[in-house]
Amino acid sequence: MTECVSFWWKAYSARRFAGFIVLAFFAWNGLPTVLIAQSSQNQAELAQRPSVPDWQTAAGGKMEFDVASVRPSVADARIKGNEYLTPYDGGSLSGAGLFSANAPLASYIVFAYKILDLSLMKSIFERFPEIYDIEARAEGNPTKDQLRLMMQSLLEDRFKLKYHREIQQGSVYALTFDKPGKLGSQLRRHPENSPCLEKTDKANPPSDGSAPPPYCGFDAWRVKGNLHMRMIDVSMDQIASFLGGMAGSIGGRTDRPVIDETGLAGKFDIDIEFKKDEGDLNIDSDASGPTFTAALKEQLGLKLVAAKGTKDAFVVDHIERPSAN
Repeated sequence: MTECVSFWWKAYSARRFAGFIVLAFFAWNGLPTVLIAQSSQNQAELAQRPSVPDWQTAAGGKMEFDVASVRPSVADARIKGNEYLTPYDGGSLSGAGLFSANAPLASYIVFAYKILDLSLMKSIFERFPEIYDIEARAEGNPTKDQLRLMMQSLLEDRFKLKYHREIQQGSVYALTFDKPGKLGSQLRRHPENSPCLEKTDKANPPSDGSAPPPYCGFDAWRVKGNLHMRMIDVSMDQIASFLGGMAGSIGGRTDRPVIDETGLAGKFDIDIEFKKDEGDLNIDSDASGPTFTAALKEQLGLKLVAAKGTKDAFVVDHIERPSAN
C-alpha cells in the first residue's frame, strides 16, 4: 500500500523547519550559483561582481502587487494558499492575479528569492518562524517568477527586509553521468507543450493508495517503506541540488551544495525510489529498495562526485515584524 506524504507540507504545517525537509541544496538560476574551484584571481573577481540572478532579469525586474494585506496569524490558524511557496520553476499564479497564503515568514522569503540551498533554508526557518496571513492582488495573470518579484517588493516594503549576497568557499558535489552521456530510464526530458498540474490549497493525497497526480515541481510519498520522489518540469540545476539534499538528508552522504556537470539544458522529469540510509534510526523495517546511491545510478544514470568550490550565498541583514494592516 502506498502512503502518500508531502514532506514540504509536513514542515510547512508544523510551523517550523526542524522536521524532515527534502528540498535540499538546490542551485537556483544564479542564487546560489555553485562553481567548481577556480583560481584565486577569478574568485576575487566574482566576489566583487554584483550578483543578480538571471531569472529576476528575465521576469522583468522590480514588480509590486497592486494591493496587499499583511496580518500576523493567530495560533493554529488553518493552512491556506492558492500558491505553493516553494522555490521551484513551473506553473503560474492560480486565481487570476489573486494571492492568498498563511505561512511562516521564512516560507515567503524562500519563495520570493528562490532559495533552494538547504543550509540557507535551515537558517532562515530557524530565524523567521512567525506565521503571517498575506492577501494580495496583481493585475493580469503573472508568472511564478513575476510573483516572486512582487513578493520581494512586499518583504522589502512591509518587513524592511535588507540582504546581501556573498561568495563562500567550501566542499561541493558535482552531479555527473554514471556512464558518459547515458540517461537513466527515470530521467526524461519534459515533453514540450505538456503542462503539468497546478496544486491548490484543496489538493489532498489520493485515498486509494495510488501515487498523487503529476503536479508541477516536487512530490514525495512512501511505497512499502521506501521513499518515492518525483520532480516534473524542472531544470537540471534544480534536480542537481534536490539530489544533493537527498544525499545529505536521507542518503547517507555528507551535506554539500551541488553543481550540475551533466551539460543538459532544458526541462526534465525524474522519478526515483529508494530506502533510507541504514544509519537512520527512523528507517522503515519493511523497506527493500536500493540505497540512494544505487538508485541514483540505476534509475537516473547519475552520480555525485566530491569536489571543492564556491557558492553565491544569500544573507539576511535586517528584518522587522510589521503589525496588522
